[in-house]
Amino acid sequence: MQTPFATAYVFLYVLCGVTTLGLIVLFGLKLRNIAAEKRTKRILADYEDYFVYLQAHGEEEERLHTPYGKLEQKEKRIIQKKLFELMESFTGVHRQKLAALCEDMGLVELDLKRLDGTWKWTRVDAAYNLGVMRSQRAVPGLLQLLEKLEYDPSLFIVARAVAKCARSQNDLGDMIRQLVKHRKNCHQLIVDILSESELDTGKLLIALLQETDADLIEIGLIGLSVHNPSDVEPYLHKLVHAQEKEVRIKAVKLLCKDSRLLTDKRVREFLAHQDWEIRAAAAKAIGAHGLSAHIPSLKKAVGDSNWWVSHHSAYSLAQLQVAGFQALCEILQEGRFGRHLEIAHQVALEELEKAKMQLELADQEKQLQYNLKLHLYQSSRRKTISPVQAMQR
Repeated sequence: MQTPFATAYVFLYVLCGVTTLGLIVLFGLKLRNIAAEKRTKRILADYEDYFVYLQAHGEEEERLHTPYGKLEQKEKRIIQKKLFELMESFTGVHRQKLAALCEDMGLVELDLKRLDGTWKWTRVDAAYNLGVMRSQRAVPGLLQLLEKLEYDPSLFIVARAVAKCARSQNDLGDMIRQLVKHRKNCHQLIVDILSESELDTGKLLIALLQETDADLIEIGLIGLSVHNPSDVEPYLHKLVHAQEKEVRIKAVKLLCKDSRLLTDKRVREFLAHQDWEIRAAAAKAIGAHGLSAHIPSLKKAVGDSNWWVSHHSAYSLAQLQVAGFQALCEILQEGRFGRHLEIAHQVALEELEKAKMQLELADQEKQLQYNLKLHLYQSSRRKTISPVQAMQR
């Protein structure tokens, strides 16, 4: 029977052996990495003139020539990384020619084979490479891989590759649906992925507005907030009354971006809407577009029960020249909005300070506006001072 000391010695010997083995493995990996770095530097140096040729002839009509001689697979991989750097630096014809060169060198074929590999991350890495090379041949395989993946970062790597390689809007639509099926709140990320495509996605985004799936509709609305096409008003009008709150809000915000769509009826409807986000968006848009006809409505909205609606209404009044500022001063004079009175007071003071800073003595019109605003403000404050306060002064 072993004594406790003998057992401890055996454990110590085993631990030393494992540690030594680990150090040997780490040393071996270090040596391999050093050798790989040296090989990479040597190959890049050997093909330095070739890379200069690629950059100099990227805009010419003729197809780029492949490197001279037969390349080993390791050499192809190193050259591929350099080509990827160039492709990320260029756009248009130059990048298209580099993508065609990847096809001619057999790099696309190598990664198409890896796309059917056994290991998940090998397939994901191949998908990334194929995306950089904009290989349309890879789209069916990429969509199949996308369908099999669980919800993790690899899903979006493959989705971005599909967007870069997409042959048509149908490919992009399939990609979006594969992402949406996971029911995660990643709408903005999906729109960002769509922007990687070289295709015009405007029609696809409009088509998404006609879907019944709320997630697809939201993606369409977010995407259209960037594209801002002019022919979406009929679809947005229907979505204003959608059951999902986020859909309603995003549809109204899109409508508010175009002053031509803000009819009197629509403004009244938005300012009276049950969703405070919609009331706030409408109030903000009135000032942004300079719609002075809605000053009475804004003046009323300063007393809204929601702070943000009151805030945007007051600031919009300040944007509407002297007439809007006068309405602010009338609010101060009337003093009937309770806690929101302070918002009007703050905005009026800020507007006066801004006007004073921007004042140019040579500009008589600005001088006149500033003096008029100052007079309106001082008059409103005098009328709200009580007799006791006046005696104290």
